[in-house]
Amino acid sequence: MEEIEDLPKNIIKSELKRKGLKVNDLVELLKEYGEELTEKAFNNKMSRGGFSAVFFMKCMKALDVNVIRLGE
Repeated sequence: MEEIEDLPKNIIKSELKRKGLKVNDLVELLKEYGEELTEKAFNNKMSRGGFSAVFFMKCMKALDVNVIRLGE
């Protein structure tokens, strides 16, 4: 069973894969939402997993995700 703490980062990773994008693509898209990250800083944030709901929502908006499914 997936840990609830891993859910946001797994959703971001899944959306990147689904859209055929790389981390550096998302880093560029996030600039429009005021996030000035390097690819390394983004990856560190993902590996820690402890980012804010606001950052998660910026990622979803940057990836043009309108619906998030938490389960089946």
